[in-house]
Amino acid sequence: MGKLTVNEAERLHTKGVITTAALQTMREEGLASNRTHSAKRWMKSANGKNVTPQLYFSGIGKDGEYSKKMVEFRNEFNTLREKYTTTTITNNTTKK
Repeated sequence: MGKLTVNEAERLHTKGVITTAALQTMREEGLASNRTHSAKRWMKSANGKNVTPQLYFSGIGKDGEYSKKMVEFRNEFNTLREKYTTTTITNNTTKK
């Protein structure tokens, strides 16, 4: 089963097809994406380069499904990523 994109999930919510609670549950279960690609999170490396931390599950494949533990782990990772990184706004300026 495929995952709904952010736009698809938001359209369903806006049209009243799914409730806010259903949308949140779908995101927590990995059935709908909850992130956009507009803002990237960065950290400075020891030599001053901007690097972006990322998490992926090697071997899951296109038709694999996330387990509850995988979703919990990803959510904790995202919390830590927000704590330790900054967001790029424009022209290489950053904001915490």
